[in-house]
Amino acid sequence: MKRRILEKVVALLLAGLWSFAAFSQITPERLRQFISDTKLIDKTGIRHTSLVKEFYTRLNYQTAWLPEENQPNLTIFIRAKTLSGELGLTEKDYQFNYPACNSSDTARLQNSNDSLTADIRMTDAAIHFYNDIAYGNTKPALEYDGLKQKQGYRDIPALLTEYISGKKLHLLMPDLSPALPEIKAIENKIQRFRKTLSEPGFKEVVISSGKISKTNIPLVSKLHQLGIIYTGNKDLSDSLLKQQLKEVQRQFNLQADGILRSNTLRNLNIPLSVRLKQLNLSVNYYRWLYSLTQNRAVIVVNIPAAFLKVYRNKEIILAMLMIMGKKSTPTPTLASVVNEVILYPYWHVPYSIATKELLPSIRKNPGYINSGNFQVLNSAGNIVNPYSVNWYALSKDSFPYTIRQSTGCDNSLGLLKLNFVNPFGVYLHDTPAKSLFKLNKRFFSHGCMRMEKPNELGHLILRNNPIAIDTLEQKGCLRNQSPITVHADEHMPVIVWYNPAGMDSTGRVVFYEDVYEKFAWIKK
Repeated sequence: MKRRILEKVVALLLAGLWSFAAFSQITPERLRQFISDTKLIDKTGIRHTSLVKEFYTRLNYQTAWLPEENQPNLTIFIRAKTLSGELGLTEKDYQFNYPACNSSDTARLQNSNDSLTADIRMTDAAIHFYNDIAYGNTKPALEYDGLKQKQGYRDIPALLTEYISGKKLHLLMPDLSPALPEIKAIENKIQRFRKTLSEPGFKEVVISSGKISKTNIPLVSKLHQLGIIYTGNKDLSDSLLKQQLKEVQRQFNLQADGILRSNTLRNLNIPLSVRLKQLNLSVNYYRWLYSLTQNRAVIVVNIPAAFLKVYRNKEIILAMLMIMGKKSTPTPTLASVVNEVILYPYWHVPYSIATKELLPSIRKNPGYINSGNFQVLNSAGNIVNPYSVNWYALSKDSFPYTIRQSTGCDNSLGLLKLNFVNPFGVYLHDTPAKSLFKLNKRFFSHGCMRMEKPNELGHLILRNNPIAIDTLEQKGCLRNQSPITVHADEHMPVIVWYNPAGMDSTGRVVFYEDVYEKFAWIKK
């Protein structure tokens, strides 16, 4: 049915445009003059003027979509862009806005300018579409971007020219599609949800009962909508339904206990239309990411997942659990580059933590400084005897000291720290509190990011200096060891983003809780 409708639309379009093109005199010289005329090109209303000009220059000023001999190109492109929704894109972003679109409008095409404008607008739409296929239509929202890297590992005008000239335009979309495993998995989920949303009689359901039984019709309906169970499954025993509930809990990154607690109900009651918006956003984030991973490793920390992955090309070469910032002290989103590794780092306690959290304990007992392996530094950087300070005279508005935790097994940064430029004073680091990685929800820090496998990432960054990490592992905790700074061999980009969905190690698409409530807009 969709194919027949598409063919009819294409036929109407081509009938309207080509009836005029048959008697239009469009030469390469005429096209060259047209795109060189600023006034004429401005009137076309295109968005990618320089790329459009580059395309026609490469094509030797031949039209790409008109007249009739170019019909296959137009048919292929129209068919490709009708798949936009299934790829997490928006088809209306690629409308031609040409002067005529059906046979009743052919009278409007009265001169070669109209015909050239139509061809140029189609080119503009095609460049926009294939650019979004390669790089995504949305860049991650970053509070700090220290990369400032332009996307450009694929030259879209050059590729479009090559594939049109070689009569293989049908291959351009699959060839441009990024190869990250998350992208294909999320695209499949998008297609599944779109199919469900388009089913006759579909309606969003709300589950109010915590009963796990096939008599809980809203629960059964929701599991069907999510693709967990099939409508024709008549053998829905309570035990089977509980197993299916565990699967949906895994998809929501929850504890898979098969119990309908409040957090499971809350996630189940998020409308499927909202889940689709989350998938659309996420898949475009991953397309953007793929352009960064070409021939180099990139560290990606997803805040709501509390998880880190290192990508190189399409491969995930390292993955680990993370501990992220609390809602009250959130981890910022950013892009930067790791420039150094600190072995046995000091922890310079942030002013807010020192005055709000440590000062009350120190007032009660100045010995808290020594027992916690802390040191008090004055403005000159010299160590001060904690018993010589009148702690009661100090406050959050008057605190002239720096509190520093020396190295050792109890150091809050553990044995390794990765530095990268950012305005927030955050970094990636080890932690002595390894037990926290056993928890499903891991949001405990003041904004910095604690790593489950710091030494493994250290090895990747210091790939030409493996002895540094090997020595660290051999010596272990050394109390009061002076910090050692090692410059990075591989200056890895680090992306800290807030992505609502991803993929686990089994290939399952997972939705993450909106821990910082950044996606309130997505629910509208």
